Amino acid sequence: MVKKSEQEDLVNDVESLQLTQDERIFIKASNLFVKKWSKKEPNFIEYFQNEWLTTHNACYEGVGHFTPSTNNALEATNNVIKKEHTLRERLPLSRFKVLAFEIVEKWSKCYERGLKKYNYKQTISLELWTTGYQWVKLNKSILSTECDNLVQYYIPAGDETKITNKFMCKHVVGMAIRLNHCKPPPAAKNVKIGEKRRRGRPSKSKKAEIHD
Repeated sequence: MVKKSEQEDLVNDVESLQLTQDERIFIKASNLFVKKWSKKEPNFIEYFQNEWLTTHNACYEGVGHFTPSTNNALEATNNVIKKEHTLRERLPLSRFKVLAFEIVEKWSKCYERGLKKYNYKQTISLELWTTGYQWVKLNKSILSTECDNLVQYYIPAGDETKITNKFMCKHVVGMAIRLNHCKPPPAAKNVKIGEKRRRGRPSKSKKAEIHD
């Protein structure tokens, strides 16, 4: 349905559209999406408009704030129950009820004793810290507007970025650094501007030589 040369670009646009945070932006972004692709891929746009902009138009992240984007966590928990407790056997309801209470008690004690912990903060990879820090060092001009106690920042045109399903990119990290909301780890500063971080753990600093 879509030309092979256009597939990657189109998928990126669909993913960005799906990550929209409120209805107003989603409507504007949808109109721009249709305008961009209607001439290039009319058949796909006709399908996309009918299926995802009309029939199922609640397909973007902003519809369900503070809710998981996927059921990965649920499936992971389900896997632990099967692997460690039911041993992948189909138990009678009466037996599973007893087992469920045992599981809840065991997990509760693990969190109470600190053996397991909830993660309340966004995790940022070292690679993202590095690219964010490098972007900060470029010292590009940033525009901002303030409305209803909300500040919006505009990055320079031409700055390519890809926002993941964790709502993170180098610009988000970079702006947090510029506004002194966080500090990058020292390892993020070890890569020269414009270079990419090599795979693997960063090498430890060598000890200074001592001469008699």
